[in-house]
Amino acid sequence: MQRLCTLGLAALALSGCASIFSGTTQDVVIRSTPGAKYVVTNSFGTQVADGNVGDDAAAKMNLVRGAGYFSPHSYKVKLSKPGYHPATVDINPGVNGWYFANIAIGGVVGMVIVDPLTGAMFRLVPSAEDVPLTPTGEDLSSIEFVQNILAKTRDYPISRHDYTARAKVRSLNCSPVGNPEIVGRNTFEERLTFACNEGRTQVVVCRSSDGCLAG
Repeated sequence: MQRLCTLGLAALALSGCASIFSGTTQDVVIRSTPGAKYVVTNSFGTQVADGNVGDDAAAKMNLVRGAGYFSPHSYKVKLSKPGYHPATVDINPGVNGWYFANIAIGGVVGMVIVDPLTGAMFRLVPSAEDVPLTPTGEDLSSIEFVQNILAKTRDYPISRHDYTARAKVRSLNCSPVGNPEIVGRNTFEERLTFACNEGRTQVVVCRSSDGCLAG
């Protein structure tokens, strides 16, 4: 039994306490009120995660602790939702308590090489955060209307008259949203129907010879 204990302590000393008991990654949990989209970037500015936080669910992300030898990672979690001001949570590095256990067992290798190299000597703070989002005061129904139009028309084909047609509908007091529906695309006469931010539709007819006129 004593031999086994000795071998166990030797293994810890050579491998690093923090690496064994904490690992090289850490779970971080983010909640927002209301639910929102999130994007996570690391200390190099590289996006490492994204997704959505539900109104009744949290976002759980597994983040790497170290960025290099004796170098920790830090992270930014950016939350956004139409009608609300964006929010940012800074995830900063601290020293993992298990790292100091190397001192107790004489783990010089673990303290100087293994844990600093794997990043296990660091911990990420906070490990959990609740973020309330502040409303902007904008008309949410209008924002949702625009978002729905953009999603619906994102894959619509583009007319060769698009620039001229948009200029025409703006002159008719229509702020076009997304791409128009097109009848007769790439023919002598195209009929384009735009959704207006004002909540109506505006039709323009574009002919190669006459330009674009109100339909």
